[in-house]
Amino acid sequence: MRETELPEFPFTAADGSSDRARIARLRDEQPISRVLLSGKPVWLVTRYAEVNAVLVDTRFSLARAAHPDVPKLGTFELPPGLILATDPPEHTRLRKLVAKVFTARRIEQLRPRVQEVTDRLLDELAGMTPPVDLIEHFTAALPIEIICEMLGVPDADRPSFQDWTERILTVSGLPVEEVRAGWTELSDYIAELVDDKRRSPTEDLLSLLITARDEDDRLSEEELVLFGLALLNAGHETTKNQLANSVALLLDEHPDQWRRLVEHPGLIGPVVDELLRYSSLEAFQVGLPRVATATVELGGVTIAEGDTVLISLSSANRDAAAFDSPDEFDPARQPNRHLAFGNGVHRCLGAQLAKIELETGLGELTRRFPQLRLTDAELPWKTGGFVRGLHELRVEW
Repeated sequence: MRETELPEFPFTAADGSSDRARIARLRDEQPISRVLLSGKPVWLVTRYAEVNAVLVDTRFSLARAAHPDVPKLGTFELPPGLILATDPPEHTRLRKLVAKVFTARRIEQLRPRVQEVTDRLLDELAGMTPPVDLIEHFTAALPIEIICEMLGVPDADRPSFQDWTERILTVSGLPVEEVRAGWTELSDYIAELVDDKRRSPTEDLLSLLITARDEDDRLSEEELVLFGLALLNAGHETTKNQLANSVALLLDEHPDQWRRLVEHPGLIGPVVDELLRYSSLEAFQVGLPRVATATVELGGVTIAEGDTVLISLSSANRDAAAFDSPDEFDPARQPNRHLAFGNGVHRCLGAQLAKIELETGLGELTRRFPQLRLTDAELPWKTGGFVRGLHELRVEW
């Protein structure tokens, strides 16, 4: 097929629904296909085996994809130097700096604090007159409070993050200048916070990174700011939306599973894993672009050095070759080797914290509000964002 005849990706610019259907067909018929992204030919990888292979193969570079000449998904782009836009050995050095904070033992010690915040937020919710927006009063408030405590962000500054995050995660609908302004404003805020903590250090993650910068010379000043920015965003936006989307899915499409959780709270772990597999956060069905740094044979296709590759975690998680009856919501699924947190060196650093927040948040909602129900017949899904989420989730009980 000539380049001019390749289909333009995203296949739709609205809510991603036609992307889902078309990508599912590609997974069955042509799991590694050519499409146009911003007018340039790229590879689209949709099958579990090949998606996982790209995730674990360091020859597929996220750093190279940050180059201005590499096609982007609309206006969404990462600043060079952000940990999500680095490769080993730079990525290895940066990740090691915070790895000791994100060990399984240290993160598990946060479970009681997550429980405390959850209990307080749900106490406040119980005192409100429904209908109430669950995102505003719970699913956004929980993860942002935890990550802000970890980083040492003052309480009064937390409301500012929503606007910045909305802008920097935009794919379509905003001018690129406005998106970049969001990155700049958030970076400036982190830089000011760093200055404050230099004068008055505390026992938090950002102070730890400042020590690595000032005493050990293991970070540049720019890396320090970008690190704080990445952790702040990654620590709340994905979990906020996954928790809200999970509640919406259970109440709207699988009320029997909601009732089952009410009656059997011990099932929360497998339910959360199945929600992660089944309910994708990829609004346009793909993740961050990667660029091949060498010629790679992938699933019988030759990917040339310099080629851009898009992978679909959501498609991989619905692959019948990897999951029995993949389009069924089945919390009893064993094993459940979903790729919602990625894989390889870039596997989500906060995966365990996210699972604790999801398990605690969803588990306590079903316990405290067993009769929770949606008030809107149509859910107001956002359009144009990189992360799939709702404008609001109005509920009553």
